[in-house]
Amino acid sequence: MGKKRRLPQRLPKATQRFFPNLIEYTVTSPKDAAYNCVAFAAGDTTRKWDPGMLPAPGYYWPPGALEDDNDDVDALKRAFAEIGFEECATGELEAGIQKVALYAMVPDDWLHAAVQEPSGEWSSKLGNGYDIRHKTPHCMEGPLYGTVMCFMKRRI
Repeated sequence: MGKKRRLPQRLPKATQRFFPNLIEYTVTSPKDAAYNCVAFAAGDTTRKWDPGMLPAPGYYWPPGALEDDNDDVDALKRAFAEIGFEECATGELEAGIQKVALYAMVPDDWLHAAVQEPSGEWSSKLGNGYDIRHKTPHCMEGPLYGTVMCFMKRRI
């Protein structure tokens, strides 16, 4: 029988330093380079969502979301709109609604997406690393992902 890999209790200090607001969290999966944060927030753990890497194998972007500029926050909004999301005012928990938070340092360069869990907590994929569950979308704000630029929602 193979050994079951244990998840770490804490992120490595080298990772943790990029998230000064991330205090309470749980590592929920082993490292996996097959998907990225945008794919994870969209519910796809089979490939990376990144329009800049198309047509490389293993990458995807909703065809209806492709335009001339695919790096800005509006491009990320278009990608989530293609799978049924619409912009909303807050990340507050609403019954029957799934939300995502979209992050950037500046509006013309998206960096991260997180998804709200049914409990009201949030989950993020950290690059090619771990998936984590955290208390609020603002826990991920900092020098790596910037700030939450907008929230989007869809009925589930």
